[in-house]
Amino acid sequence: MKILVCGASGFVGRHLLNGLREAGHECSRGVRRLQQPGDVSVDYRQDLTVAAWSEKVRGFDVVINAVGILRDSQAMPMQQVLAEAPAAMFKACAEAGVKRIVNFSALGVEGPLMTAYFQRRREAEAVLFATPAPLRWLNLRPSVIYGEDGASAKMFRLLAALPVHALPMGGVQTLQPVHIDDVVAAVCRWLDDDLAGRQCVNATGAEATTMRGMLDSYRQQSGRGNALHIPVPGVLVKLGARIGDFLPFSPLCTDTLTMLNAGNTGDNFAFAHLLGRQPLAFSGFIR
Repeated sequence: MKILVCGASGFVGRHLLNGLREAGHECSRGVRRLQQPGDVSVDYRQDLTVAAWSEKVRGFDVVINAVGILRDSQAMPMQQVLAEAPAAMFKACAEAGVKRIVNFSALGVEGPLMTAYFQRRREAEAVLFATPAPLRWLNLRPSVIYGEDGASAKMFRLLAALPVHALPMGGVQTLQPVHIDDVVAAVCRWLDDDLAGRQCVNATGAEATTMRGMLDSYRQQSGRGNALHIPVPGVLVKLGARIGDFLPFSPLCTDTLTMLNAGNTGDNFAFAHLLGRQPLAFSGFIR
């Protein structure tokens, strides 16, 4: 298949591009800065209309949206990047005769939380779900994605290596990390299935854990002994989040803390079916 991977320079996009090419697909990178032959210029801050996307997606069998940001900023406005640009792209795909779309959303987006991040993701999903047949789509809602070169994985491995773990509210927040290899494999299997229909799938690993449990496991997998755990009182964590609201580069803000405290786990039955096997467990991620 001829595939356009939007966000190909990002963590998920890079792995998808490599996996799809290894599977024999002809892939083009959708990126802001053209660097390789066949690159397609896409800018989620400015490509906000169907007209802006029509020629970009024309001629592709599959278009993948792997662009994502966690924090809103003037440089990368969440409304445009997570909602308006993907929505315009989905509509353009339907008009241009694209056969399939793969969209990366977020686990928990279907829940009651009304954070700006979830609301923008919901807006894009609503447009995707409304696209007319025969266009088929795979909407993936991943938990925390682990990969050796992933920014979040590097941060968690660094924290796990510390002899003292300062854990927000004791680190009881629930997670269900999924490995990037499983995410790529699931996308490849869906594309290879001629009978695959429209699917909305939670992409979660084999086991749920807490933040404390995940850090302890990563530490043990790295051959280290037990760390000293120090719970950080909730009032201090909330204060840090409020300060983070004014620091766009900070991963901690009021919204991210709200989503973290709400938990990030989900049933992986549909994901396992898509994979054709059980997904990997976080207790074996570090090899």
